Amino acid sequence: MNTPAVALAAIFTLFALTGAIFDIRTRRIPNWLNAAFLVAGLVLVLALGGWQDALSGFGHFAGALVVAMIIFALKLWGGGDAKFYAAMAAWFPITEALGLFVSIAVAGLFVALAWLLIAKFTGRKLKRGDKVMPYGVAIAAGGIIMQLSNPALGFLPY
Repeated sequence: MNTPAVALAAIFTLFALTGAIFDIRTRRIPNWLNAAFLVAGLVLVLALGGWQDALSGFGHFAGALVVAMIIFALKLWGGGDAKFYAAMAAWFPITEALGLFVSIAVAGLFVALAWLLIAKFTGRKLKRGDKVMPYGVAIAAGGIIMQLSNPALGFLPY
């Protein structure tokens, strides 16, 4: 196991879980958390991987922000979710953009199914347009899955 990669994954996970908890409790992901997530990612990637990795992460952040704002404009995500996703993207090279997006989308499917089951078993009525599902949970889960798939962590057999 690569100690810097483990430390990076642990710090990332802490930020991701904090965002998910805020989203569950308040349906908001604070701007200060998104800013700290972004800055910490860029600084740590720069320190551990060098300026090329940091530049790639910044490019991923910029591209993810454009995509996330389009999703926000379509009213599929909240603004905090869009910023959370973009800040998270800075921790990954731009070559992993599709993998991160797909991981978040798949996690979103599972979160949506869980949310529907919770609503069914608690008797809560969900209406079209309700902003009830904390999509920050899916963003956090997808990002954590991507972090844990890093070969330097040694969790996967490749």
